[in-house]
This record gives sequence, C-alpha cells and structure tokens, in this order.
Amino acid sequence: MKFRVLVPQKIAQEGIRLLEENGASIVVPPSYDEDTLVKYVRDVDAIIARTEIYSQKILQNANRLKIIARHGIGVDNIDVNAATKHRIKVTNTPSANINAVAELVLTFMLASTRHLLSIDHAVRDGNFDIRNRLFGYELKDKTLGIIGFGNIGRLIAEKCKFGLGMNIVVFDPYVNAESVESYVELTESLEDLLRVSNVITLHVPYIDATHHLINKNSFHIMKKDAILINAARGGVVDEEALVEALMSEEIRGACVDVFEEEPPREENPLFKLENVIVTPHLGAQTHEAFKQMAIDAANEIISVKNGKCPENLIHPVTT
Repeated sequence: MKFRVLVPQKIAQEGIRLLEENGASIVVPPSYDEDTLVKYVRDVDAIIARTEIYSQKILQNANRLKIIARHGIGVDNIDVNAATKHRIKVTNTPSANINAVAELVLTFMLASTRHLLSIDHAVRDGNFDIRNRLFGYELKDKTLGIIGFGNIGRLIAEKCKFGLGMNIVVFDPYVNAESVESYVELTESLEDLLRVSNVITLHVPYIDATHHLINKNSFHIMKKDAILINAARGGVVDEEALVEALMSEEIRGACVDVFEEEPPREENPLFKLENVIVTPHLGAQTHEAFKQMAIDAANEIISVKNGKCPENLIHPVTT
C-alpha cells in the first residue's frame, strides 16, 4: 500500500520532491477545517502540519496515521497528548527557522526605536520636517531582556551583543549559569528582568504555565521606555492588558507578530494604536526558512516510513 502524506497547506517544493523521491504519495485536501481533516486523516500515514488544528476529534479518526511532522517549532495547534494516546508521533523543526525569527526581532527593535513607520508615513504626506521633531533612540548600551533562552533566544543574544552592543539579561528557569555565555546575565525572577530591560522579547512555548505570562502587573513593573516584542505565541501576553499599557503610555511601544486569536478580528484595538507594529505571524516566513522547514519535516516522515525514530520527537506535556 502506498505511503500517503497529507499536506493541508502549501510547503516548499523541495519538501514535496523529497517525499516523492522516497516513495510517498502526496494528498492535498480542499481545505483544512476540522470536518475536512476528520475525513482525510482516515487514509493517510503522515501529515505535514502548519497552522491547522489537530484536535482529539480529528486524531481519533486517524486509523493509519503514524506521524504528524510540524512545519515549524510550536506544537500548540496539535493535541500532543491525544496523539500519544493514539500512538501517533509528533515532531517539529526546531532549528529550521531560528535565524528568520531572530532577524524579525532585530527588525522590530530597529524599526520601533527609530519610529520608521511613523516617519515613512509623514514623509509620504509631504512632512519632511519630521526629521527635526521625531528623534529616535540608539540600542547601543541599552538592555535587552530575553524571556526563554532556547535556540532563538541564544541567537538573538549573540546578534544583539556583538552586532548592536547591547547588554543581555535572560530569564529562563530551565537554564543554569554554567550553560550560558559570559556576556549573558541570568536573572532570578521574571520581575527582575522586567525592571531593568529597555527591550523585552519573548521566546517561550504556549502552555498552561505561560498563559498570560506578561500581564497587567508585568506592565506596571516595566520601564516607561520599554518596548515589548512578541514573536512567540499570542496567548503568552494578555492582549487586553497590552492595549491598556500602550494607550496609557505605561510602556513606550510593542511589536506584535502573534495574537491571542488568529487571524485577529479587524476591530482588534491594537490596530488603532500608533505605538505598536503588527505583522501576521510571519517570523518564519523567509524563503530560506520555508524551504528548510519543509525539508526537515519531510525527513522526519521518511525516517518513520523507514522504521527509524525521528530526530525531533515531541513528548506529551501535562503542564
């Protein structure tokens, strides 16, 4: 019987070609809503998952399914516990998009501290004198607070220390001082990081323990000139509290790539604020990362097809 791989959303052709060269047949459903996926998972051996949701209802119908290979890092759109219950392996691609996300964070930092969006709009409207009225801020010698010090956080630290001359502080309860570079200062608590940071960037998974990790109290602690960057997951930040903090100028600004509800509602109040930059969850959307995620996910499926253990197996979480 042909080894069938469900690909609900577009991936790079390099990934498709790799699967086909290794004897797989590609199945593309007409949509990826829950009812459609319930129907299609019955007759496939593997899935390359992007942002579509894989619920208990879907997975209990997956009679042949052996692996869900996540095209990216986060697996919060997959019920990992249900997958494990049904003996379905779940993998991700933890290194494929780290540079893409890191570069987006740097783009956010530079664009927000130099008011690039506001200045661009002003010049287009004929206001060349904006150069004398809206001054920016330099990042050199400022403090960058990184919450979550995995692959992405470490790369951002390196780029910002040696590329921009920033001071680096980190909060991550799973990291010890012996495992970080000498230029990184580990803080004992999240509050300590919030108090000293000029820019704060989030790089934690979205689980119960990180729900609204940044909340109303967090904004009270932050510096008045702080900029918050969220290129992790929307639910890590209390969006309502963020709006309040931005409107009251409790913090200087924010850069938001992810939302509590995706896609966000058109009337989302963040869209009306000038001190926020918003993008549509595109941290990993570069040509290079898109290609590598497809290749890495395809290789995990090929390993399972050949009876081998995949490299980046996700274990069930209970927190």
